Amino acid sequence: MSVANERSALDRPVSLYEHARRLFRLNPDGPLPDGGRPWPDRGDHPEVRVRERKAALAAVLREFIDDPSLTAADLHDRCTGLAVTTMDATGVLHELAPEPSQRLVDAARWLVRNGWDRRAVIVGLSLLCGNAELHDVPVVQTVGLLSFADRLAVEVLAKVPGAEHHLIWLTERSRTRIRVAAAEALSGNEDPVVRDWVLSTPRELLSSERARKLAEWHGLAEKLGLTAVDDALWDHAANLLLAMTSTHNYQSEISRYRDATVVYQRWVELADRQPPTLERAASLAMVAQDLCTGPAAPVAGTLRRGLIETISRVLRSPQWAEMLHHSARSSDPIEARRATWVLGELASNDIPEEKFAIRVVVPDPNPVGFAQVEARVMVDGMPVVASAFDKGPAESPEGLVQLRATSEPREVMLAEAYCTEGCCGGLYTTIVREEAEVVWRDWRSSMAGDPPPDVRFDAAEYDREIARAEQDHGWEWPARTVARLVEDELRADPTILGRWDCAPGWSTAWLRDFDTARLTFGHPARRGSFEDPSIQFGLVIDVKDRAPETVAAEVIASMRHTDPKSVAEMIGGSKDGAEKLGLVYKKPTRW
Repeated sequence: MSVANERSALDRPVSLYEHARRLFRLNPDGPLPDGGRPWPDRGDHPEVRVRERKAALAAVLREFIDDPSLTAADLHDRCTGLAVTTMDATGVLHELAPEPSQRLVDAARWLVRNGWDRRAVIVGLSLLCGNAELHDVPVVQTVGLLSFADRLAVEVLAKVPGAEHHLIWLTERSRTRIRVAAAEALSGNEDPVVRDWVLSTPRELLSSERARKLAEWHGLAEKLGLTAVDDALWDHAANLLLAMTSTHNYQSEISRYRDATVVYQRWVELADRQPPTLERAASLAMVAQDLCTGPAAPVAGTLRRGLIETISRVLRSPQWAEMLHHSARSSDPIEARRATWVLGELASNDIPEEKFAIRVVVPDPNPVGFAQVEARVMVDGMPVVASAFDKGPAESPEGLVQLRATSEPREVMLAEAYCTEGCCGGLYTTIVREEAEVVWRDWRSSMAGDPPPDVRFDAAEYDREIARAEQDHGWEWPARTVARLVEDELRADPTILGRWDCAPGWSTAWLRDFDTARLTFGHPARRGSFEDPSIQFGLVIDVKDRAPETVAAEVIASMRHTDPKSVAEMIGGSKDGAEKLGLVYKKPTRW
């Protein structure tokens, strides 16, 4: 390449590589603030259709390939006029230059080291993917600290033999979600350090399928069967088991894991050998939940009762009990509430003996991920949803009202797919009262295979269990109680919001946001047509250390006298819609 044709460093902005180096020197131990923004380039281009974007990139690359007189700087300047994305570049380059020439690879190196425009750096990284060598690693991992390049840099490093530890280094300093791509790239690597890092990927980042594959690739069942099982492996096994039962990433995979029963047995048998910690106690309690009322119940079958009893025995043993009671008295509110939760679970993880039972299940109140409270329906001691549907959790306790039986048949949805009913469906049954019995029949599901058989319950026992579950609020924490009390009052008296031309939405509290309740409402209360403007408002209620009844009463009193639109945030609708309704649009700050 001709140096003469390349522009002087004095004529261009600082390169993104140098930009990343400077920021890294100031922030050596964690992600760069705001992913390295502001970028030293000209900003984003308008949106362009995929086909047009790819065609423009292909034209630029074809010109460079066909004209040997063009330099890397010339290629850079042409890339700045593109509206290119990482996926565009990867796809186009694979089609146009599956085995790029040395000139093209050298140009890629120049773009990554010297490029001052994101589009050009993306093209350079895409060209290096599968063509980089160890000497490219320092530049790639430094540029990868910038959030626009992190995932692509991970893909480049993953294909460089010997760069595994550099890949881990970059991932530890990147956005959380990049951990998933890195773990996938390193799956099956037998380097003990790399293997332990991959297996320690937090379960809230792992899809159930990825967790299952990790367990299979690393021979989890065989490793747990060895004479010596270290604490780290036991922890990794807990992490993977809990990830495999989650439906938060589209579907539970525990029923597809061929070694599930063996791993559950060996993991539980080894529990009393582990040094007691709160994290391990929480893992034991969550696995017990899964075995009792969740996705592990159909998998473990007749073994589940013994496994649950063993877990309970471990957690009640003097060493573990002492640790839990000490943590329950901690000044750290998260530690205290998690330990209290584990102690409470010891009294609730029993397999129901009744024909029909409802168990409200509250997950570990650790403010990580997005754990949901579920009302799990049990028939003959087995969870209905976990047995017949693996794409989403059971309904929340607030949905129990739909289970009431009348002489008029009603189809109800017992579970909705994680990605919404409209995408992957749900589990449905028709509930009807027939004299002294309640019948669940005409099952409908988006799952393959035969639907569950009709089920008949004694009507009196069924009604008693529904009433008991509806009236039992012992599982609630203060913020959730506030949410329930406020919603009940708004539903009972429509004029509270109606006077402000508003209609109630939903009200709840999340475990990850333990001390706040959230409610939504819409304005206007009614629309003449779907095209008419509307705004969804959200109100965040701080509850910490206050009596729920007092907080709820204050919220309702405020709504009676003050327009709630003046204090809530706009969380749905458009700026244009707000203006048409005479409102000043503001971006939400707490949603």
